[in-house]
Amino acid sequence: MRFSSISPLVLLYLSSLCGQEVRRISTAHELQDLFRNPVDSIRVELAPGTYHLVPTHFIDESCGNCEGPPTSVHATVGLHIRGRSVVISGPPNRSATIHTHAGYGIFIEDCNEAILENLTITGGERDTSGMATDAAVVVRRSSAVVRNNRIVGNIGDSALVTKRIVGIIGIAGREHSTMTIVNNEIVRNSWDGIALYRDARASIEGNIIDGIDKATGGDIGGGRGVGIGLSWNAAADIRRNLVKRYWKGIGIFVDARATVRENIVEDIVTWGIQLWDAERGIPSAHIEQNVIYNTGACGAAITRASEQGDPGSFRGNILTKTAQNPRYDSPDYYCTQCALALERIPPNFLIADNVFTNNRRATPDLPDADIPIEAFRTAIRPRMSLLESDRILKSSDFVRDFR
Repeated sequence: MRFSSISPLVLLYLSSLCGQEVRRISTAHELQDLFRNPVDSIRVELAPGTYHLVPTHFIDESCGNCEGPPTSVHATVGLHIRGRSVVISGPPNRSATIHTHAGYGIFIEDCNEAILENLTITGGERDTSGMATDAAVVVRRSSAVVRNNRIVGNIGDSALVTKRIVGIIGIAGREHSTMTIVNNEIVRNSWDGIALYRDARASIEGNIIDGIDKATGGDIGGGRGVGIGLSWNAAADIRRNLVKRYWKGIGIFVDARATVRENIVEDIVTWGIQLWDAERGIPSAHIEQNVIYNTGACGAAITRASEQGDPGSFRGNILTKTAQNPRYDSPDYYCTQCALALERIPPNFLIADNVFTNNRRATPDLPDADIPIEAFRTAIRPRMSLLESDRILKSSDFVRDFR
């Protein structure tokens, strides 16, 4: 499954440069004043500097990740972008730093052809409602390109995050959003790196998603939640991302659909990649040519009872040093404690050509497909040259350790 959203959105980017009003802005007041109402065909160029937004209260008409009917949610927003053909661009070195001071830092809503690029987005503050879908960037009912940004340090007050459990996501895709998320650094935020919910579609490519703190569920800091998570019926093409130091790696949940290809997921507290039906859904994912390295719980887990449609595949992946933490040996925690936990799989789910070494098992009766380390190095050699040449992936621990 290869989504075609990149090409149309890149075309939107190119076409948006024609006929746009250009506004050069150097203060937070100018920036917020410009977007108090919907705008059309405007390119905002931010000067280098620091922009402290003044948050405003609003009522979100729905909860992004709630199971029930639409619910009014009290939240705050830093910059609310509506309209059409809107570009907000900082200097190439991302020296325009926006401190949002809000739960919904930059909220793109009912806006087609939106682009955020070359920005540093930080300083989010967790909303008091646990149902608020707080994120540095939130996109709903919009098409958006989010590229070459540094989304960092959106943690919020530790006491409030402890009380509400949820923190601040890096990028959240909400209802009827179509996104291209490319070449961003999403670093030390207090909840998921990228989260997609109902009717969200995205191409996610070439991003560094690094929790830094590698926090567990109760700790306050970066790396809480899932590096990349797709819930309900979200869909994404997830390629060549580096996901590291998170509570969980890449998850495809309930009815979500994904291609997960050529990513490196490493130094993860619990599991690396998971396909999970939540005992109600029919998720589908082609999980191919990824590296899963150094996890506390299982390397990957597949849980899908339904035989309907194409369930996907797990093919050509590299798994090493998984299931390392005995704390998670009970399958009641997350998954059967081994490299590849096949909890429930339909007969047409394809598993082939994966390479394993130095993985731990909770008990001797669990599957063991490990090969000797020298055979492993020989098997992965063709892949290593590709990983070493990739701008993002070559910085991984895995490439460093197996170079």
